[in-house]
Amino acid sequence: MKNQRILKQNDAAILSRLAEQLLRLADVELNVGEELLDIVSTSKILAADTERKDCVALYSSVSYTPANVDDKRILTLVCPHEANPELAYVSVLSPIGMALIGRKTLHIIDVALPANRMEKIKILEVANVNLISEVE
Repeated sequence: MKNQRILKQNDAAILSRLAEQLLRLADVELNVGEELLDIVSTSKILAADTERKDCVALYSSVSYTPANVDDKRILTLVCPHEANPELAYVSVLSPIGMALIGRKTLHIIDVALPANRMEKIKILEVANVNLISEVE
């Protein structure tokens, strides 16, 4: 399947817990929890002792470029409570985080932006970062 997501078992568990927390928030108009559950349910989940170095996971450093632009950018995908723009730690719940999680290097993906805009980005490289956390 083209652009199928591949998640580590631990990432799938963290995303599922985040989704459950978000679904409990009754006042959320467009609930990201539903989108997270969809991502987890349609992804290939790796066995507990398996890791893919070519796929974006939580705590991965990702270099990417907007499609057709030579402007390399780097971010680290983290849980929402660890997001820090100054360090380029981006929440998995952000539009780019939701688009990147589970995707493979060299894939071109669509990122849903505010005001119903879409941006295509190409994943250049994925590297593991030694940040470990759990959803509180």
